Amino acid sequence: MDKDLTAIEWRSDQWIYQFGGLRPDNILEYFSQSPFWDSSSNNAVLKMQTQFNALQQGSYDLKNMVGVEFSVTHQEPPMLFIITKFRRTSPTKVTPIAAYYILDGNAYEAPSLHSIVSTRMLSSIKRVENAFEIARSHAVFHPSVGYSWNESAELKAARKNALKDFQS
Repeated sequence: MDKDLTAIEWRSDQWIYQFGGLRPDNILEYFSQSPFWDSSSNNAVLKMQTQFNALQQGSYDLKNMVGVEFSVTHQEPPMLFIITKFRRTSPTKVTPIAAYYILDGNAYEAPSLHSIVSTRMLSSIKRVENAFEIARSHAVFHPSVGYSWNESAELKAARKNALKDFQS
């Protein structure tokens, strides 16, 4: 399993200045400098194979290769670029592995759906647990009466005022 890099923000001002900003034609090159880049990806292999010969990288088709590849899946230059890491198993079958976004030159790994949902559920459960703790602190048990609700005079007055405001 890959390391969780969602807490990392990466930026290279020197690279942006040297290449005159971020554009659709150089965004993957910029991204390849980041810690999110996989040097064993098809993109990296293709770049290494074509860097010292007359063949251009564009003449090769990544769709015919099997393995991990990066692709720009959405762009609003020069501010936003979304890059997706895919696992290609055939020319027509790809599975997304991770998503990254570059916002104003800063690169981030997008959190997974699992981490977003689990964090939201955990915070919701914690709030429900707090509500039950408050309710339990007001419940009183006596063997002859059973359970009863014990609320302070201030809480009773606030509840009555809220009820009057609601009715008027």
